[in-house]
Amino acid sequence: TRRSVARTMKMVTVVRGPTGGVWSRGRPRLSAACGARRDRSRSVAARASDLDDLLSIVRGTHRGERVDTGVRQAVENVCDSLASSSAPVKVSETAISKTWRLVFTTEKETLFITSNARNLFGVSTDVEQIIDLRKGRGRLQNLISFANGAAFIVNSELGLDESPSRRANFKFTDAQVVVPSGSSFGLPPFGKGWFDTLYLSDQYRVAKDSRGDILVIESGGEPRFK
Repeated sequence: TRRSVARTMKMVTVVRGPTGGVWSRGRPRLSAACGARRDRSRSVAARASDLDDLLSIVRGTHRGERVDTGVRQAVENVCDSLASSSAPVKVSETAISKTWRLVFTTEKETLFITSNARNLFGVSTDVEQIIDLRKGRGRLQNLISFANGAAFIVNSELGLDESPSRRANFKFTDAQVVVPSGSSFGLPPFGKGWFDTLYLSDQYRVAKDSRGDILVIESGGEPRFK
């Protein structure tokens, strides 16, 4: 009857909320899709905040040469936060294919070369990681360039576990030392491994590799191999 229908309508009031969610008896019930979008937005904001924290921590460390136990632990904590994100970063071949310039690293070999070049010989260095995965190229180059014209170059094959994926697998193929005169000599390849990209934007990338080393790098534009 009309009276019973009216009583029922008074008991349960259903209206559409401003975001399209359903509100019943004054309490929101958001759709699964809306909830997922909200979680992704929170995750993106959290990752951006983590990056800001990380850049603040590593500022003044001379790319990692001046790091004490407290700084290393703070860096590890931020990277753990990035790794445990509810919406892990997914890496595509195009997004990761760039020349990346070193901001910070914990890799002892790189820090040994750069610190000794400056402290012992007064030679400054630029450290870059060049990646090109577009159109099946699958190439990675780690490059240390010295102000006197010398260079240390390590080339590798590189591929993502799947596309998109946060993990990339590499295998060293060759290495060479270029002396200031321009001549060079080769070194044998020496292993393989993987790295996980924990953060990726147009400007920055944060990665942690199979040895536990951390890398913070910034974009230097299109891939430019030496």
